[in-house]
Amino acid sequence: MKKTAIFEDVVSIMTHDSSTIKDRKGCDPEPFRENITDDMTDDAFLYQVKTYLASFGVIGHVSFRDKKASQKGFLLRINGQKLYVEEANEDTGLQVGDQILGLDGSDLDQIASLHKDYFISKNPERHYREWADLVSQSTSVTLLREGIEKSIEVVPSREPIQDHIFWKRLDDEILYLRLDNFMDEKAISRVYQECLPMMTEIKFLLIDVRQNGGGTDSLYIPLLHLGLEKDQGYEGIDWDDDGMEILYTERNVDLRLKDFENWMQQEEISPETVKLLEDMREDLLRHRGEGYVPYKEESEEFFPEVRGSHYPEQIFILSDIYCASSGDNFVHMMKQFKKVTVVGRPTLGILDYSNCCTVDYDNFCLMFPTSRCLSVDQGKGMTDQGVLPDIEIPWTPTHFERDVDLDKCLELIHQGTVK
Repeated sequence: MKKTAIFEDVVSIMTHDSSTIKDRKGCDPEPFRENITDDMTDDAFLYQVKTYLASFGVIGHVSFRDKKASQKGFLLRINGQKLYVEEANEDTGLQVGDQILGLDGSDLDQIASLHKDYFISKNPERHYREWADLVSQSTSVTLLREGIEKSIEVVPSREPIQDHIFWKRLDDEILYLRLDNFMDEKAISRVYQECLPMMTEIKFLLIDVRQNGGGTDSLYIPLLHLGLEKDQGYEGIDWDDDGMEILYTERNVDLRLKDFENWMQQEEISPETVKLLEDMREDLLRHRGEGYVPYKEESEEFFPEVRGSHYPEQIFILSDIYCASSGDNFVHMMKQFKKVTVVGRPTLGILDYSNCCTVDYDNFCLMFPTSRCLSVDQGKGMTDQGVLPDIEIPWTPTHFERDVDLDKCLELIHQGTVK
């Protein structure tokens, strides 16, 4: 498919099929149309399309990528006016704790000004993805490493940054669970099988979703049950949820049905995920072509048979700016239980528009949302805010030296200071 045709299709989707159309019109596509040709380089084309999409101001759930692109293998952190390397695979040339000072001889202020339309969020802290693109595309990166300024070439990594899914006992009363996604059903199921039986005796549970990029909501349901008080059911929870609506255009329905077919082929897919997909498939077929339709959850989805236990007595959720999508939702829902305290920083906050589908354009891929949270109508959307923690701990370079967030949770436990 020619690049000019791809761009026209992207514009059509963003003006007819994306659930953002009620609120976010984006900029005039004409200036981009003038710059796009069929023989331009893939990198130049990618930059133009991503800059056009950035004008919609939707992080994460509106994206355009090159399917052939190499893995970056690093994660960045913006702290005030400074840019740090939060994580890095060894083969990238970067190291954890590096402070990036400039790219290709220009300082960060100059780079930010030159690419101001490329950044999606109004909050600089949420620009770490765009900065990662710009670092990857640079020939020379100037950085400060252990007090010494040097220039290096950042190279693509052979592997993505490794997601961590594991649990460990910190002592007889405290269990730590780290989940970097809600996508890897095999790994998550194994962890649940190993650690959930222990919840009948654990006083304190720490769930670390600081780098949880999302996945499928059904995979956190077993953890949700742990938030209930002894003998409490879900009917006793007054959820802070304004609901959502789904845009059922014919194209959206066809694309999502195709995605569902692919998801159902996964090995070890859980019964909860299968049921979720089957219910959503029925809704898609029922409402195809009807436009925006309010989504109504069935009462049985709240597990009337489930009752809470005394244990764990207290749950701490570790959150951060990298926690997104289903990670956002998990933190939002867990925060509403009395025994839960959220510690860290706000989540990324990309749930105003979700339930995404994908469009394949040979070498490129577009993702866009089909649902819209009704909280946006109440002025309570989470874009550029995220889910706020109960106890906010601003990030500082001290986090490179020790786990400040985890230490705070342990301090609260030992002091007996709980929510």
